[in-house]
Amino acid sequence: MTRINTNVSSLVAQNRLQSSNADLQTRLTRLSTGLRINTGADDPAGLIASEALRAEITGLNKAISNTQRASQIISTADSALGQVSSLLNDVRGLVVEAANSGALSSEEIEANQLQIDSSLEAINRIAQTTTFQGRKLLDGSLDFNTKAGTGFSNVKDLEIDQANLGNLGKISVNVEVQSAATKASVTSTGIPATTTAANSTGTISFGAPSADAEATGTASFSNSYTVGAEATGTINFDDAFTPNAEAGGTLTLGSGVTLDIDAVDGGLADGLKGDSTIIEVVTQVGGDSSASYDADSDTLTLTLVEGDNAAAIVTDLTGDPNFTVAANGGTSGTIAAGDAGTYTGQLTGGSNTTSGTTGFDLTAVNGGAADGAKGNDTDIVLTSGATTGAAYDADNDLLTITVADGDTIADIAAAINNDVGDDFIASNTVNGDYAYDAADNTAIGSPLTAQLASGTDPTLASSFDIEAVNGGDADGTAGNGVTLNLTSGDTTEAVYDADNDVINITVADGATTADIAAAIDNEGTFITKNVQNGTALFATADLGANDPSLTGGTDATADDVITVTADEASADSDGVSITLNADNSLAAGEAQASLDDDGNIVVAVSSNGAVNVGTISAAIDDLDGFSAEVTATDGDGSYDIDNDTAATTTDLSGGVFGGGLNADLVVQLTGSLGAEVFQFDKGASLDDVIQSINLVADATGIQAEDDGGSLKLTSTSYGSDSLIDVEVISEGEGGTFKSGLSAERATGTDLSATVNGIAANASGNTLSINTSTLDLTMTVEEGVSSDISFDITGGGATFQLGPEVTSTQRASLGIGSVSTGQLGGASGRLYELASGQAKSLTNDISGATEVIDEVINKVTGLRGRLGAFQATTLDSNMVSLNETKANLQEAESSIRDADFAEESAQLTRAQILVQSGTNVLAMANQNPQNVLSLLR
Repeated sequence: MTRINTNVSSLVAQNRLQSSNADLQTRLTRLSTGLRINTGADDPAGLIASEALRAEITGLNKAISNTQRASQIISTADSALGQVSSLLNDVRGLVVEAANSGALSSEEIEANQLQIDSSLEAINRIAQTTTFQGRKLLDGSLDFNTKAGTGFSNVKDLEIDQANLGNLGKISVNVEVQSAATKASVTSTGIPATTTAANSTGTISFGAPSADAEATGTASFSNSYTVGAEATGTINFDDAFTPNAEAGGTLTLGSGVTLDIDAVDGGLADGLKGDSTIIEVVTQVGGDSSASYDADSDTLTLTLVEGDNAAAIVTDLTGDPNFTVAANGGTSGTIAAGDAGTYTGQLTGGSNTTSGTTGFDLTAVNGGAADGAKGNDTDIVLTSGATTGAAYDADNDLLTITVADGDTIADIAAAINNDVGDDFIASNTVNGDYAYDAADNTAIGSPLTAQLASGTDPTLASSFDIEAVNGGDADGTAGNGVTLNLTSGDTTEAVYDADNDVINITVADGATTADIAAAIDNEGTFITKNVQNGTALFATADLGANDPSLTGGTDATADDVITVTADEASADSDGVSITLNADNSLAAGEAQASLDDDGNIVVAVSSNGAVNVGTISAAIDDLDGFSAEVTATDGDGSYDIDNDTAATTTDLSGGVFGGGLNADLVVQLTGSLGAEVFQFDKGASLDDVIQSINLVADATGIQAEDDGGSLKLTSTSYGSDSLIDVEVISEGEGGTFKSGLSAERATGTDLSATVNGIAANASGNTLSINTSTLDLTMTVEEGVSSDISFDITGGGATFQLGPEVTSTQRASLGIGSVSTGQLGGASGRLYELASGQAKSLTNDISGATEVIDEVINKVTGLRGRLGAFQATTLDSNMVSLNETKANLQEAESSIRDADFAEESAQLTRAQILVQSGTNVLAMANQNPQNVLSLLR
């Protein structure tokens, strides 16, 4: 067909060319951007997947960056902690060196202390200056915050390493303690209780007469007395007064000025005093009028300005505290110089109030100078004076009260209580605000009498026992019938008159029965006992002879005595007898001693004359296992076995083993800190054993104590690591130490507890838990078995380590303060090692060692924990994030990136199609030209 209006071939060619151009444009865009998907139209599903992957990759990139930042922070903190560790090691070396006090001078130790102080300052400086981008790392600001709950005061040390606070921002920690940690303990009942050791003793007595018992009797004082009730009475002031009505009147001056003047209620001219007011008028030229009042002279001075009228005067005088001045209703005129002068009797109508009950009660003070019946005789003098006061003359029973003008009854009572309060007390004041009036003064020589009554001095019989002193002048029968003779004197003293068998005693005024007994004791011949009512006062009615009826003094036969004693303190020698036999084979004066087959002592005494008692004693003293000495020499010192009364002997008795180890002992004690061998001799007391063990407790970890008479060994530490091992290396025959042991080996037990329902690891009193949400270590007080609760409310260093902001992709790490005030543990804090502190080198070097060891362990533990976090958490997280990122990038690339080989091939195809389409379109556009050939 040949048509010209519609070129179908051209239309088809155009469509194909347009499609080829679009395809060519797509290939060019992909090759120029490198992306297969440039718009959502390219691949909607692929675009969604690609963008999701891109978001994950962005989160991973930030997580990697966060992890790198966290690692840098940890590295910074670890570097600073390394310096702290180095300083702590230096400090420990200085402490150990200073412990060598036997070789170091005090100056060298002081130098070590100065180095320690410098190191502590450096540690504090590191704690404050270690920062990362301005944030301090080691000052405690990155530690977790806690809020105390039940039983939190029992926590000695708490270290929170990690805590995931979640969306709530806190964790509640509940520690349920099933059982407290215990120490290792071993007891031994094999050390007999310590008693007073005693050797068996026996005697040989050779008789001679001497004083025996001492005379005794009782001295009684039937009239002695004690102070009883205190005198009391009421002192009244009939003329004391208080102002009532105020005086008033009208002052008329020559100039015609008339003024109404009234005393002010409560002012100095109040009451009756206002009636005697003298008005002194003074005139002046210029200025203001004024008023002044002199209470001592009862004078009111009015200074008036010449030419002023009454109204002007009143205006100037308004506000005076003692008088009011008003213009009289009919006044006229003005002040003139002639108005000056003295005006009396102008004021009337003032009055005072008095009362017969005005006064106070006056009572003598218990134990004072007027106590008892003496107070009844008190006279009272009232007199005027410059000041108000009181004085008491006990010798004359006179109470003098001086009253200043204008003082009140209450002022008088206060003066008595202040000035003579040890002797009198004023109370129950009536109308205390009434002013004293001199009309109540007592006349000279006429004091108030019989004002006080009811004071008493009741009789209190007293006594004491009296006994002659053994060996004194009145010993034996010499003391029988001795009497007392009591006379008055300046001092209380006693003198014994042996010739007249009387004790002469002078008694001072106010002496007590105890004073008399003390005087007899001080004299020395007699001694008093069982003093009854010794505080009773001696009465003059008891002066004179006093017969205490001393009786019972006796004389006995005096002996020379040899005491024989077994060498060993035990009961083994009890029952050994002593026998003296005559032996004519011995020369005069000789004696020989031997033991028979039963172990009894046999003494051969020469029968050829008297033998000295000392010779017999020396013979016995030469025996093995026994000693002898002459313990009494009241006889003639010799013994004639044929002619003297036979000597009396007593078998040895009273031997007592003194307790302690009953055999030699060698024992090795092994504790958690080391082992030590102890060697004890038989008889070593429980205290000796305890002291020896405790001297090296710091080296063995075992301490000893007296547990009700038994030896109790206890480890110094708690928990399963505490150990007591008792190895008896050797024990003598009859020893009971080993058999008395409760166990030869014992260990303590660890604390048993759960934290938030999870069983905690424990070592002694320290428990720990490490879960994905909580990692903490806690040390509790010794012996604590009650539950503990607290909240972790924030704090810590939180690191975002994953691409998602969730609690599972965050890590919270606690970094505590390394300042000297915070570093430490159960043994104390690091600052205590500084000069002047409790654990300085001069105060407690052992305590300093314990603290520094705990601090070193804590710092190294912190470094290890940070290192583990860096190596395991951060480094592994970095590897994982990078691998995940690579995989996601690969996946995202496969979806979105262009395949250049494929796109190049498609580009070539598109270019060919465009070129061919263009040529074809040109050919199609030429088809209508063929119609022209038909028209030619």
